[in-house]
Amino acid sequence: MFTTSLMQRREFLTTTASLCAIKPAFCETMKQRGGRMASRLRITSIEPHTICIPYHPVNHDYLFKYHGIRLQLRTIYILKTNQPGLEGYGDAWGPAMDESNLEKYIGTNPFEWLADTKLIGINMAIYDLVGKCLDLPVWKLIGAKVRNKVPVSAWTCSRPPRMMAEEVTHAAKQGYTWLKYHVDEVQNVIAQAEAMDRVAPAGFKVHYDFNANQDVETVAPVVKELERFTVSGRIEDPIVADDPDGWVKIRNMTDLPILGHHAPTSFVAGGQVDGMMSGHAPVRQAAKLDAIAEQAGIPIMLQNAGGTMNQSFLVHQACVFNTATIDHVNLARMWVDDISNEQMPVTNGYVELPKGPGLGMTLNRDKLAKYEHAPRRTYEPFIVVIKYADGPTIYVRHNPDLPNSTDNMRFLGRLIKGEIPGPKPAYDNDVKAEFWQEPSSSEWQQMWNRTVSGHVVKAGI
Repeated sequence: MFTTSLMQRREFLTTTASLCAIKPAFCETMKQRGGRMASRLRITSIEPHTICIPYHPVNHDYLFKYHGIRLQLRTIYILKTNQPGLEGYGDAWGPAMDESNLEKYIGTNPFEWLADTKLIGINMAIYDLVGKCLDLPVWKLIGAKVRNKVPVSAWTCSRPPRMMAEEVTHAAKQGYTWLKYHVDEVQNVIAQAEAMDRVAPAGFKVHYDFNANQDVETVAPVVKELERFTVSGRIEDPIVADDPDGWVKIRNMTDLPILGHHAPTSFVAGGQVDGMMSGHAPVRQAAKLDAIAEQAGIPIMLQNAGGTMNQSFLVHQACVFNTATIDHVNLARMWVDDISNEQMPVTNGYVELPKGPGLGMTLNRDKLAKYEHAPRRTYEPFIVVIKYADGPTIYVRHNPDLPNSTDNMRFLGRLIKGEIPGPKPAYDNDVKAEFWQEPSSSEWQQMWNRTVSGHVVKAGI
């Protein structure tokens, strides 16, 4: 734990800002190194290829119902150039962005965009392209290498306790030693932790993301209770970000590390966090956080959601950033297959830095075509059944494919869109949610019809 005076905070923030200011000059130096080909290089087109690869059987149905098709999709961006055969690859989570966002890159030199702070999928492809042009790996475009492999974490959504135990077993078999997920208000995180603790191999840990949406009085006792489980590893965004004193209170009362993601960087110097996350950020943004964290003497983690190419981009950065020592979150093994020829296996929780120019990844065009044209699952009606012990049972529809509904399962108020029955929403209520999909049943059909205008509540016994 540490404290910093206001004067010290201002001084160290000024220092780190100056460190980050050198990036554009570095980009120009790298452009000069490439010689005539680099100076004449132009992006001629950007091809977005949206792919749909199946999830693993252990959680394919639940993930789809919880988050919808958007989170199953990824888009591979191929940047074409005026140099035959020279192209860069980007791998981004979700469907393709509007083409109007890509127009500004066409006709420009990719070296101009190394310091860009927008669109991580394009930023990735730019670095891959420039690295290939210079015959250098991406990490050499960022800085000096400090490690050859980095720790990584699996990811999933919140599920009933017995299913969370399955997630831990599945992640461990894939080589992970960490699992991250967002706790939600329709499951009991203590029951989940207890179930995961029973099956976790020695050394396996869980990263709980508390969504930065509750108050300190509600969350503090939950965090304290989680301490008693060996599997509990760390807490992300424990409470709302506009209560810095509450963050300090939680940090001081628990031995579990507290991480900030949706929190201001002032928390680094203010004593609110033990570490910070750079989430889905282009290189320059992640490098800025690394510089700030290094001044304060705390670690950071990267969270870049995507496949194997995306994971390669993450590893190239984490091998350079001095503070990037927390297990980084990437979804590379969430799907049963991928479109790169390289696999980057997870071994004892680590992945190694790829070799070769750019990302060190090659594209399997047969698989790209296969998964670009693969059938996509569509929404099928189901009912979320939320049952409180000795309390009400709530029946409500959930369609994650509707606008702004992808994460509705995490928050009861967003899920039912009305007055909340039963206890105040919390992460340790004695509650469990299940998905009910039985259209051949008359009972299910009746309830489906009743929920057309909103949730239905049945009183507890």
